[in-house]
Order: sequence, then C-alpha cells, then structure tokens
Amino acid sequence: MRKGIYIITVILLTMCTLCGRAQISPYIDSLINLAYNAPDSLAARYNNDVCWKLRNSNPETAIQFGNKAIDLAKKTGDMEQLVKGYSYIGVCHRNLGNYSDALGYYELGIENARQYGVSDQEAYGYVNLGNLYIYQENYDKAEEQLYKAMNLGNQLKDSAILAYAYLNLGRTRLGKKDYDKSEENFIKALDIRTECKRLNSQRNVVRKYLADCHAEAGLIDLARKEYQACLDDLDIIGDYDLLSDISLQMAKISYSKKRYDEALKSARSSLEYAKRMGSKYATMNAYNMIASVLYLQNRYKDAADNYRDQINCNDSIFSEQLTQKLFNIQFSADQYKKQSEIERMAKEQELMEQERKAQRIFIIALLGGILMVILVLVILSVNNRKVKRLNAQLQEQKDELSDRNARIEEQQKLLIKQQTQIADSISYAQRIQTVLMPTQEEFASVFADRFIYYNPRNVVSGDFFWQMDCDDCQVIVVADCTGHGVPGAFMSMLGICALHGIVGNGTRTAGAILNRLRELIKTLLRQTSADDSNPKDGMDIALMVVDRQCQSLEYAGGNIPLIYIRDGELLEIKPSRNPIGVYRNETPFVGQRLQLKKGDRIYLSSDGYASQFRDVDRQKIKMSGYKRILKETCGLPMSEQCKKLSEEFDAWKGTYPQIDDICVAGFLV
Repeated sequence: MRKGIYIITVILLTMCTLCGRAQISPYIDSLINLAYNAPDSLAARYNNDVCWKLRNSNPETAIQFGNKAIDLAKKTGDMEQLVKGYSYIGVCHRNLGNYSDALGYYELGIENARQYGVSDQEAYGYVNLGNLYIYQENYDKAEEQLYKAMNLGNQLKDSAILAYAYLNLGRTRLGKKDYDKSEENFIKALDIRTECKRLNSQRNVVRKYLADCHAEAGLIDLARKEYQACLDDLDIIGDYDLLSDISLQMAKISYSKKRYDEALKSARSSLEYAKRMGSKYATMNAYNMIASVLYLQNRYKDAADNYRDQINCNDSIFSEQLTQKLFNIQFSADQYKKQSEIERMAKEQELMEQERKAQRIFIIALLGGILMVILVLVILSVNNRKVKRLNAQLQEQKDELSDRNARIEEQQKLLIKQQTQIADSISYAQRIQTVLMPTQEEFASVFADRFIYYNPRNVVSGDFFWQMDCDDCQVIVVADCTGHGVPGAFMSMLGICALHGIVGNGTRTAGAILNRLRELIKTLLRQTSADDSNPKDGMDIALMVVDRQCQSLEYAGGNIPLIYIRDGELLEIKPSRNPIGVYRNETPFVGQRLQLKKGDRIYLSSDGYASQFRDVDRQKIKMSGYKRILKETCGLPMSEQCKKLSEEFDAWKGTYPQIDDICVAGFLV
C-alpha cells in the first residue's frame, strides 16, 4: 500500500516538475526515477538531489522530496543525508520567504551535524544561518556565523565551503556600504569557483552580487554589463530565484536612468520568474517595481492594480504602508482630473470675460458717435441691464463652482472614510469572532472554577473555543484551524457555525459530532480526495461532552489530546491521528469516556503554546515543557494558573515573535 502511494506521489511530482521547466526536466525526471527505484541505502541521497535541484525553481515540490529523504535517512541511519535533508528544506523555506521555518530546519541540521561528526554539513549550516541573517539585515550576526563556516572550511580544505563563506561575507559588507571590502570578498569567491572546475557553474551567483556591489557604488554601466552577462549564460536557465533577482536589479537600473519602458519590461520578467518559483517576497518586490514605474508614467489605474497585487502577497493582508500608497494613487488620480477640470473652467471664464469686454467697447464706440447726450442715457440703461444679466450669470457660475467644490470635498471625505474602513475592518473581524465564541462565564454551568487562555498571534485567530448547553449535558470544544490571521479566522467561524448546526440538531456523542463535522467541512471546502490537487485546509480539535448528572465526560479528538491531573498525577487521553478535513489515512473518530472525580483538573490546548521558540537559543517549549508547567501550577486557583501560564510563556519567548495562535482551556471539577 505504501509503495503504491509513493508511486502516485512520484508521478504527480514528475508532472509538476515537467510543467514550465522543459530545459531541465529530463535530468530531474531521471533523478526521480533513481529516487524511486534505488534501494533504501541510496534512495535518501537521490531524494536529496531532487530537492536541491528544485530548490530555486519549485521549492514547494522540493520540500516534499527533502522530507522523503529525511525519513529514509532515519530508517537507514545515513546521518550525512539526514543533515543534508534538514539544510535543503531550510533553503527551500528561505526561498519561499518562510524565515522562521528556515531557521528551525537550519538549526536542526547544525545540531545533527555536530552530533554525528558531519563537519562539512555543519559548515554549510553556518553559511545558511549567515545567509538568513543577511536577509533580515542583521549583518553582525551573519558575519559571526560565516567566520565559523570559514574556519571549518580551512580545516577541511574545502573550496566550496570557502567560496560560499567569501560570497556571503561580501554580501554583509555590501549591506554595511563597505564597497571595497565587499568587492574584495566577491572576487575571492569568484576566483575559487573559477579555479575549481566542479564549481564553475556557480560563478553566476558571485557575478550577480558583484554587479550589485557596482550598482550600489554608483558604477551603473558596469553593473548593467555584469547583469546582462549573467542573463546570457546558459548555466542560469531554471534558476528562477537568480533570474528574478537579476531582472529586478536591471529594472532598478533602468528606473534610475528614467528608462521606464525598459524598467517595466525587466520588472515583468522578474515577476514571471518569481511566480514560477512561488516566492511571495520576490513576487511582492516585482509588483512594487512595476507599480512604481506605472505611477511615474501617470498610469494610475494600472499602478493601483499592481499595488493591490503587492498587498495580496504580504503575510498581513491589510498592510498599512501599501494601503496608504494605493490611497495616495487613487487620490492623486482624482485630484489630477479635478485640477484639470478647474483649469479648463478658468480658461473658459477668461475667454468669456474677454469677449464681453470687447462687446462693451464696441457698443460704447458705436453709440458714442451718435447723438452723444441722448444716446448716453440709452447706453447707460442698456449697460445697466447687461451688467445685471452678467452679474446674474456670474452668480450662477459662482454657485455652480461652489457646488462642484462641495462635491470635491464630499469625495475627499468619502476617500478618507474608505481608508478608515479598510484600517478598521480587521478590528471589526476581531469583534465578530469574539461574539461567536462564548465568554468564560458560560462554562460555569458545569465547572465553577475554569479559565480560558486565549492569545492570537495576530488580531484575529485560527484557534477558537466553543461550548453549547444541551438538556442534560454541555459540549465543550478547543480547535486549531489551518492558518493565522484573517484566513484562520474564516476557518474558525466556519467551524463554529458547523458545530452550532450539528449539536443544535441533536447529535450528542463526541465521536459522532466529530465525524459529522469532518464530513461537513470536507463538503463545504470541496475536498473530494487527499491528493495534492485538493486543499489541505481543516482543523485539529478536542471535544468533550460533559454529563452533569453522571459527573462524567466523553472525549474525542483529532490531534489534540485531553490532559487531566488527578491526585497530583498528570494523565492523558490520546487523540485520533486525524484532522478535521481531508486526510490520506482517514479513520473514524471514537469517543472515550472518563468518570470525573472531585478535584480533577482538565485541560484542552492547541499546539501554539508548546510550539513557541525561546529568544536565547531557539528551543521550543514542547509538550513536555507545557505539561511541566501544568503540573507545577495545578495547585493554584484556575485564574492564577491562567496568569502563571501567560507569565511563563512571555518569559520563555522574550523578544522572539509569537509564531502561532494560542488557546488553552482549564476546568476544575
């Protein structure tokens, strides 16, 4: 069965690999065949080779091969391939812009390399960490890691390691604006890769950064020449990461020289390569450059469309900076039209005034020669009537201008209101989500002493807690949905509404509720099968049905256990290894009964608390640490225990950002 699944996976991945990369597909295809047909002792190596070859062109597919390599390496005890698997997957996450995931895999690779004595991979791990710190503009930390790599490279006399170290040291100096030192390090890396034949194909990366150095130093023509030479080299075909970056740099050079058509062409090439690779940061930067060029060409609508695409690429959909740019473009476009209209009206008014003045002069001159005394009275009378008529016309035009100014002010107020609505929409989404979830007091019908520790990573959360009182029981749920922020909140509201319908229609057993919930979620999300063509959205969940009369509960869970402390001993009821949603090895959810005893303390929790990294050493709290805190604080009142959980969490993460939503529910029997 497992072999059949693997065959299907290989076929699907091969098809994905062949699409859009015709120039490298035969080689990748042969590697995939080797990965499948080779014995376990060699399969890990071939899966890692596929992962490495796809890291820049299709990093999401590459991650799947890297994970397969790790599984095979653990099975066969091949520690070198195990370490490579962690490192390669980290590079894929970095290309996708998932820096926290990349950091986790890099550190796993270094830890295992030190443990098993794989020194060359330990050195590459330091290079990868340094590279990641460069992306975060933390150049001092980057240099610290790169010097570690260089020391190991000198001990091993490994040219490849030294070339990587010099290359990235050049990037740190470039970030610090030390162009001479930067160029010196890049030239050392280029010399090493030129002298070593097996590294010749990697020269383009060095030449690209050398061109970056020239561009930063103001040597624009030299930089352009280097970039074009890289693009013309056949070795770069299929490296979408490098192609996207070089195209973007070419666009910036053309932009600085006001060659906007050339800049637009290069930026669009960068966007195409970034989309092929799947990198959200490269895609976002390309959209930004396209929008900037279009804005200077007064193509406001097209610029606004590209800024919208840039906003959609951002992890936070309501990015304040980009939204402000969009507003400014729309406002500028409206003001441009309004100002043109005002200038046109002013010119027309000036022409009308000149015509009226000429008419008055002609009439006065004509009538002045005829019967001066008599006609003067007539002229004065006629002119008086004309003046009144002109005053009336002027007043009418003044009123019209006043109305137009009022409409302009109204439109300005509308634009400001729309901007405020965009800024407030995420806060409103938070209020909606809060209303859908119960208050802590609503748990009091069964558990007088209880707490809910609810701490979203962003304003809104993919975690939720829920309860419903029935005739003779109370249904309580803690769930962890796919995603964070607004996408996670959508999933949580979908889960809450589904639970209202299922329990409200009379389903009272834990297993039946979860089985019905899974089928309903799969139907709503149109998840027809567990292959890669279907979205894997869903949720992990823990659900208990508390019987008030019998003082017992029935528990069922998908990937979230029920933990309880009885007489000072921490016990656990294991969940089913199934999520709510489509899953390849789907099994039915089954309820497990627990007779409650006075003094029992019951806990349900998403994995956000245990997954948090520590600031000082990037270690996770893990489930063992979470259980330790529960056991140490179980003697406190539930409200104090909740406060202690929050304090322990804040002390653990320090300045490190929160990586996941958190929801912990505790109840005292």
